[in-house]
Amino acid sequence: MVRNGFAFALLAAGCSLSAMTTAAVAQDNGSSQSEITSQRYDIEAQPLEAALDQFAQVSSADLLYSSVLVEGKQSTRIRGTFTPADALRRMLSGTGLTATQVSESTFSLREAGTPDRADGTQSQVSGVVRSAATGTALPGARIEVVGTDLVANTDDRGFFYFPAVALSASDLRITYLGQPSVLYPIPDNAFDRTRMGIALGEASSDIVVVGYLSSLQKSLNQQLRAANNSTVISSDLLGSFPAENVPEALRRVPGVAFGRDDATGEGNRITVRGFSSEAINVQLNGLELQGTGFERTIDLSGFLADNISEITIQKSLLPSMESTGSGGLVEIETKSGLDYDGLTAQIGVESENTLSGGFGDEFQINGLVSARLTDNFGVVATLQYRETDRRNFDADVAGVIPQVLPAGFTALFRVPGSQQFPFDPEFNSRLETGVSYLRRDREEENFTASLNFAWDVSDNTSLRLDLQRIQRDSFAETARTTASFLTTAVDMPIPELDGEVRRRTTLRALRPNLAFNVTDLEARQDTVSLRGTSNLDRWVFNYKAGYQYAVSRSNNANLSALGDQAANLTDLISPDTIVINPDDDVAMTQRVVGGGVIFQPNGLPVLSLSQAGLDFLNDPANYSLTSASRTLTDSPTDAYTLEGSARYLPAQSWFDYIEVGAKWDRSERGANDDVFATTSTGALLSVESYLRIFGRNTGLDAFGDGLVDTQGLGQIGADTFRSPFIVGDAVDAIFDGLPGFLADDPNTPENEERFRFTDRRNLDPILDSGGLVPTKTIEDRSAGYLETQFTFGDFEFVGGGRYERIFRSGQTISAPSVRPAVGASEPRETFVDAGLVEFSDLSGTQEIFTPSLIMNYRPQDSIVARFAYFRSTVNPDFRLIRRPRQISIDLRPTVNRAIIREANPDLRPTKTDNFDFDLSYYFTDSPGLVRVGFFYKDVKNNFTNVFFLDGTDTTVRDEIIETFGSLATDRPDLVAFDADTQFLRNRPENGEGGEIYGVELEAIRQLTFLPGRLSNFTFLGNLTWTQGDFPTLVSGRDDDGNLTQFELNRFLEDQPEWIYNASLSYAEGGFEGRVIYTYQSATASNFQVNGIDTVLPSYDTLDLRLSYTFDAGGSNFTVYLQGDDMLNSGNDIDLRRAFSSEFGGGSADFFFPDGYQFNGGRTLTAGIRARF
Repeated sequence: MVRNGFAFALLAAGCSLSAMTTAAVAQDNGSSQSEITSQRYDIEAQPLEAALDQFAQVSSADLLYSSVLVEGKQSTRIRGTFTPADALRRMLSGTGLTATQVSESTFSLREAGTPDRADGTQSQVSGVVRSAATGTALPGARIEVVGTDLVANTDDRGFFYFPAVALSASDLRITYLGQPSVLYPIPDNAFDRTRMGIALGEASSDIVVVGYLSSLQKSLNQQLRAANNSTVISSDLLGSFPAENVPEALRRVPGVAFGRDDATGEGNRITVRGFSSEAINVQLNGLELQGTGFERTIDLSGFLADNISEITIQKSLLPSMESTGSGGLVEIETKSGLDYDGLTAQIGVESENTLSGGFGDEFQINGLVSARLTDNFGVVATLQYRETDRRNFDADVAGVIPQVLPAGFTALFRVPGSQQFPFDPEFNSRLETGVSYLRRDREEENFTASLNFAWDVSDNTSLRLDLQRIQRDSFAETARTTASFLTTAVDMPIPELDGEVRRRTTLRALRPNLAFNVTDLEARQDTVSLRGTSNLDRWVFNYKAGYQYAVSRSNNANLSALGDQAANLTDLISPDTIVINPDDDVAMTQRVVGGGVIFQPNGLPVLSLSQAGLDFLNDPANYSLTSASRTLTDSPTDAYTLEGSARYLPAQSWFDYIEVGAKWDRSERGANDDVFATTSTGALLSVESYLRIFGRNTGLDAFGDGLVDTQGLGQIGADTFRSPFIVGDAVDAIFDGLPGFLADDPNTPENEERFRFTDRRNLDPILDSGGLVPTKTIEDRSAGYLETQFTFGDFEFVGGGRYERIFRSGQTISAPSVRPAVGASEPRETFVDAGLVEFSDLSGTQEIFTPSLIMNYRPQDSIVARFAYFRSTVNPDFRLIRRPRQISIDLRPTVNRAIIREANPDLRPTKTDNFDFDLSYYFTDSPGLVRVGFFYKDVKNNFTNVFFLDGTDTTVRDEIIETFGSLATDRPDLVAFDADTQFLRNRPENGEGGEIYGVELEAIRQLTFLPGRLSNFTFLGNLTWTQGDFPTLVSGRDDDGNLTQFELNRFLEDQPEWIYNASLSYAEGGFEGRVIYTYQSATASNFQVNGIDTVLPSYDTLDLRLSYTFDAGGSNFTVYLQGDDMLNSGNDIDLRRAFSSEFGGGSADFFFPDGYQFNGGRTLTAGIRARF
């Protein structure tokens, strides 16, 4: 039957039908046909023949079919703006019929799968699947050739590829979660068959909210189709989480915890499934990111979400993936020039402020320009700039645990590990001896820029070039006041122990000090990544080349001032709190044993001082300068990468592919000094310093007036307590004035020579131990792998193996030191003359094989059960493989010890055998899933919790004698060991390992089963429980008093046991809102042999985001309001550190807060984004 009153005699005569490109192709190719023929359709579901009549009237199209073909069939309702081809395809969905476009306005109907071409010849079929609403690529779509066993999934570009499809095959079936399955005709023309453009969904002129649900749909499709267990977070999904940066957004993901910057409280790193950030491989556009200096952890605080296309966390690893991801492989992809149609511009502006005044603000602007210059070539440039001006406060408690030692002991480090705190039930407490207040003012600029060129060179080859810069410039002034008491440990009667005499710590005198630090830091990460894919018949070739440059530089200044000492504590401490116990000495000395520190209603510790004590603390005349120094850091890293693979797609339907690949990469890290420290970790060696000559005090007022101010701490909860702080102007004033105190002026009665000046930049590190030691570390890695996949019915098997060879070398300096039994330390010159102070290169090579096997069971398209076994590795910390070798001998009778401290470049990588089970059900009517997963990790060769631990080694003596050579003969006094000399070796070694196991639960569901607007709500929840049985080595004493190593079964550091998120979002029209609660339980930071462990306390947040999207003037706008940390006000404590029994495993129960932080509490962010 011919509709629209026009008979095609030529067709009736048997002329072949030629399938024309659909509107999707027209749109993808940028033709004007789509614009001309797209129109509004609203055709109800009804008998198919009636619906076809209505379609012909609306579209003015001609339809060719027989009445028998459509008899008894029901159409699908269509509503929206479509091309005729797209509208007809949607109407025929579910009827078993398909339409072939014969000419611009003519369509022929037939049964799906009915051949209308001569069989026996095959050709390539490939193309791209895009969203009809937005034009963006849709990865994770399932593409089936109807009537065959051929199945493919679209990749990150939305691209699919069949190397050989019979010409008799007529249709593709496209399945995408959240959309009904649809059929698309396969063109007859060989050229068009390799350039198919498929638009999925509804094209509409209505407002399109590209937000949480659409992003979730895209992410879940990728997860469902993936061969391994992974979590995908697309850009809009990432942006819908209220967060400052990438780590804070990723903590919403199952299995992911995040670590916070000690100074700012913001997230700067992540941990995954029990492993710390050192064990996570982070890649940007296919390149493994490099740290600087000695750190492998990648600081992600500068990664702003607007530059990112998607983030994939690979939780089970294929052979083609880096094996150095025991904690997970994190792949960050920036945006592509082919993600957008035509010319696109976006700009966003936002401002963040704390609801509590005085903590600063933040401003951010983002921009994007994209041009799709041709159908197959596009370029996109993005720019993000964030300016931060913040103030926050720290309060750290100084204390002694325990206040009273067990009987017979004079120091905690001599108490054997068999005795656990509390040693006496009466002293399950801490003696607070002071509080250190820190006021930090930080100005920071984050700058992220990217440039992408994406070129589909042909239907067989695509190239992508990514240029990326991530830069962070931070200037911070930190004023610290340590208001503390000097202590004395004395043997005295203990009233709480019925007068038993024990060693007790008492308060002796008030001795405050002031410090001021300036940190001017520049951190930069530049990457260049060139990637390509070529399809040649049944071969798929992938190739990659990359270069990256990372650098961290800082220029810092440090001031220290010591306060006068005041011993009249009964006058200085408030009489309401002071605790005094009498000694049993002749004078019956009144010992102060407590009451020097009290806690405010919000928990903030303050000194409990009388008015006289407060006056003493805040008098600037009491403080004298003790040191002033400058430090510099300069740690560049260069890295190079080459990688290639070849995948063969066999003709057998059960044999999916076999792939081989190889990779080479090399990194070179440098540092201007070999000290293992950064601006935030450890103590940097100063390049120039002024040190006070003992006994020659110089008050701060000698450098000018007003260099110390007094500030009340009411902003953080102490309404009546005031504290002195050095001000920023003091830095220049003091450094300008110090040269006048280096030499005495004979014409004055005072001695002006009060400081010693050292410039280490001019010192030879061989001749002078204070000289800077430039260093370099090289890692050279090569790898090869084999990977293959088979499908048998509902089962997929993916497996293979990866071989890696790693060569490491590092430059260090070796320098002995000797303190004889009598007299001063031996001059360094002695060892220089003997040739014992020298630079040396340490190197080592490791080889490892990592197998992988993954089985996926897919009983239906929306269900997948995964079982995976794979081996992964963790590379050792650079501190473990590049530490300077030192021989330290101290023959004084009170010490009598010889130690060799050295690196171990032969440390083997930590090896982890991973077992992973995951069962997921994906909802098909709307984006969502229900998932349960279990993981088990058997870890060997562990060093993650092992740093440098002394251990007795009987070979140390012989090694020292051999190293000293003739010097030992000529100077026997330097090696005058006796029977009591203790010989120790301090060398990192591989441990025995341990095990980590856990469970992940996840549920995402739009509540479409509820009536009315309630159906617009979407719930997201996930929970991760992680447990570990992990031997951790710590140093301590045995019951005989010997120093030894203890093996404690503990958690891995930085890994919380519980993480969970619960979120509820609502979307209607242009409005979208979300509230999310996140909880992360406490983590262990440091283990102590007597059970006095350091922990990072639990942490929770409540955040919300509201947005509205609308069209105006031909552009699209989104306004949004975001609230972060809504549970806390400005003077609520963010507890960052504590001493606790939580991870001790025994019956002890104690918790002593130690590190308090105040970051301002609730913040409110308002912003607007425009799309043109």
